[in-house]
Amino acid sequence: EFKAQVTIFKEHVVGDGEKPEDIAVEFYRNPFYNWTVLIANDITDYYTQWPRSVTQLQDFIDQKYDNPQATKHHVTTEVKDDNNNIIVPAGKVVPSNFQVAYYNGSTTVTANPVVSVTNAMYETELNSKKQNIQVIKPKLIEDFVAEYKSLLVKGKVTTIAGGTSDINM
Repeated sequence: EFKAQVTIFKEHVVGDGEKPEDIAVEFYRNPFYNWTVLIANDITDYYTQWPRSVTQLQDFIDQKYDNPQATKHHVTTEVKDDNNNIIVPAGKVVPSNFQVAYYNGSTTVTANPVVSVTNAMYETELNSKKQNIQVIKPKLIEDFVAEYKSLLVKGKVTTIAGGTSDINM
């Protein structure tokens, strides 16, 4: 709760097919503030850094991999001893034959805590991580835009789009 009071950001999960302008309309009622969503998340390449929709992701996987269901790598599953101490954390990339032996109070236990991750699973996980973004709190957006514009003017960049009147076609 304290963090929410001292930060200018609000967490948002990007929905399937949701674009920065959709988020800008939802939070700021202005699709031309889509650039603030990108800046707040250090996104400089929309096509590789923004989460893909389910359909886009499937098309991307199908184009990138000859066999999307082939194993890309192996990762650990979490292993705990009888005292609930973590012996092996989950998610570490390891060889397929990785094993761990540990003493569990009275005996030595050998475990093979490994699961395979397919190409499709890997790409899906990467995409899902991109879905968690930060948006500037609506009550602060006008101050942010004004400050950003002043920084651009100092750097000799004088135009950003705040509405349809700012776009020349």
